[in-house]
Amino acid sequence: MKRRDFLRVAAGATAAAALPLGQRFAHADGADCPRYLFIVEGNGFEPASVLTDTARAAIDETMGSPIGGDRWWYNRMRHDSPLEVATPDFETAHALGPLRDEGLVDQATVLLGLSSRIVGGGHSGYHGSLASARTIGGQPGGPTIDAHLAALDSVRQDTPFEAFRVGVGGGRPIDFGTCAYAARDTAPLILDAGAAYEFAYGAFAEGAAGRAFDRRERMLRLAAEDLAAAERRFTGDMSERAKLGSYGRSIESLLETQEILRGMRSSVVAPPAIAGGLAPLARFHALVDLAVSTLIDDLTHVAVVGSGTGGSFSLTYSSISGTGRHDMQHTSGGDPAMLQAIRDVNRAQVAAIAAGARRLADAGLLDRTVIVWVGDNGEQHHSTASEFPILLLGGSGVGLRSGGRTVVYPGVNSSENRQLSNLWNTMGYLAGESLDTFGGEEGDLRKAAGPLAELM
Repeated sequence: MKRRDFLRVAAGATAAAALPLGQRFAHADGADCPRYLFIVEGNGFEPASVLTDTARAAIDETMGSPIGGDRWWYNRMRHDSPLEVATPDFETAHALGPLRDEGLVDQATVLLGLSSRIVGGGHSGYHGSLASARTIGGQPGGPTIDAHLAALDSVRQDTPFEAFRVGVGGGRPIDFGTCAYAARDTAPLILDAGAAYEFAYGAFAEGAAGRAFDRRERMLRLAAEDLAAAERRFTGDMSERAKLGSYGRSIESLLETQEILRGMRSSVVAPPAIAGGLAPLARFHALVDLAVSTLIDDLTHVAVVGSGTGGSFSLTYSSISGTGRHDMQHTSGGDPAMLQAIRDVNRAQVAAIAAGARRLADAGLLDRTVIVWVGDNGEQHHSTASEFPILLLGGSGVGLRSGGRTVVYPGVNSSENRQLSNLWNTMGYLAGESLDTFGGEEGDLRKAAGPLAELM
């Protein structure tokens, strides 16, 4: 990563972690705290991908006409209370076969019917799906749920990183369009897989990654010197001077993190480095695996992995098709091969998520970890944000009800519809916080406050 890009990450990476070091790391309560892994899919997570035969039959009974081969059906649902359907047949859904392969059926819940029209839909909701607020002009309307949870003492505890955010995108080393610390305050996703590995495990690795860790400290110290010199020369107004002070505190916090990582060297074994030149799906698999490692090793308790998010909605999954995702979606209505390619991409992503969940289970941590797979724009390519299908895994040890079932909430036209913000509220409750009004919906925009009772 170039020095300029590195410093952009450094300036933002600790914006939510500006508490004094002793205060930030004074709440270690052991391994019982919740962990969260958010997987965000760009432009193409359709309800049909996670619809089992059993769930289809249950929904058909409530509608005037059966689902058939439809890919979304939010406008046709007529039930006004949640349907809770035992669905041990996850392998009958287009994307969910890997759950059975990894023995995770009893750890999984599919959610259908959640809306989030405040996001806007379209090609990408940018920060919106994780924030339940509108991104306008590239500026988030509020914090994303990962940043909110990562700032809680009950979640952060004594981990060195506030959160670990990585992704697969096109042509950029960093994405600022998926996560946010607050309104108009974006949080970076590292898209360079090698840089992501160095950032997380450079302190514990040999060779290039270890040298990168040492180089990072030198760069931070140089940046601190540059900022100090800029402050001495600065003649602008107080608001601009305050920005310099904020950057300086972020860099100071990262230097403190460097010291904490050095102190963990006797207890953390670095995983193998990520190979260069990986195709997007292989890189996605490697980054999910890396994010899982950071959770297992207590480097963080919140991780985000994006795939084609933050505006990269034309990402090409070259191991499946040479057609970019944007064109794949556009042509899939009349080309069965393109529709199958979309479903193959989703299945490969679930395979990566399931493999990560299996690692967490083998480490005894899946019951303390909530994995959420969510789209960034809604139910279709040019989405109306009327439905955001969800796959949940794990979390039974922190109070999440799961286990071989599908919960179908009333459709967006029902007064009993529930929203994506209610799911984020639920995540707060699992961390011990009454997060009843997370998100930007107010007045008629908010269908109901509080968590999803069917998950608690």
